[in-house]
Amino acid sequence: MPGAQAEERTPELEAFMDELRKLRTRAGEPSFRKMAAKSGAVSHATLHLTVTGRRLQPWETVREFVRACDGDEEEWHARWQGVQLVLSADREPDPAPDPAPARSQWRSKRVLVPLALVVAAAIAAVVVVLLPGGENAPEPPHPGDASKFVADVTIPDDTVVKPGTQFVKVWELKNTGTVEWKKRYLRRTDLPVAPGACRTPDRIPVNDTAPQGNVQVTVTVGTPPTAPADCKVFWKMVDEQDRELFPGNRPIYFSVLVRP
Repeated sequence: MPGAQAEERTPELEAFMDELRKLRTRAGEPSFRKMAAKSGAVSHATLHLTVTGRRLQPWETVREFVRACDGDEEEWHARWQGVQLVLSADREPDPAPDPAPARSQWRSKRVLVPLALVVAAAIAAVVVVLLPGGENAPEPPHPGDASKFVADVTIPDDTVVKPGTQFVKVWELKNTGTVEWKKRYLRRTDLPVAPGACRTPDRIPVNDTAPQGNVQVTVTVGTPPTAPADCKVFWKMVDEQDRELFPGNRPIYFSVLVRP
């Protein structure tokens, strides 16, 4: 049930949050801690604000909420842009000098905005398809640097493993840019590691890789001693100074089901 803060939200924002709550319900009502563990990119408190806060959260946060509930990112991005459009319109000052025309103009704006929302949603869907990284995606610190995930060499997603055991996960990556990879690592994103999660080193080395070359990256994983448990651990490439090298790219991950 929406709390007292809902009274301070616009109807459009409250409706958007209500739809996000329904999405979470359809996903089985996972706890926000489980959603944060599945996301690997935001905290449970931030995800909670997505459906309880007074403001529309940034798309990056809403996206992780949607991903954690297995929602359609393109659809929800279009919805988010529509709500953002409405809220931006409501914040615009009215140029009318006297109160009566200003009130009339504000009302007409609320009537016309849903039409703009439909158009914006349609355009957003096309933009998301054509530009998956988004025009505002952060650039890598080294011009010409680029990477591509090639394959899970071992342990496909949702492999069933025993509690209290170890396995070796191997990914294959490709250096698709023009910059040679030297002294790089994959860093785990959910540090510090929560109790009951799979145990790994905080970061693992990536062998030096020439442009257009492939490299296999290996990590030894220890499963929690009790089951059932689901382990999904995300990783991002960093340099020796722990600087993230592909901030606009999605993390790679492994996902296992710990069962007796």
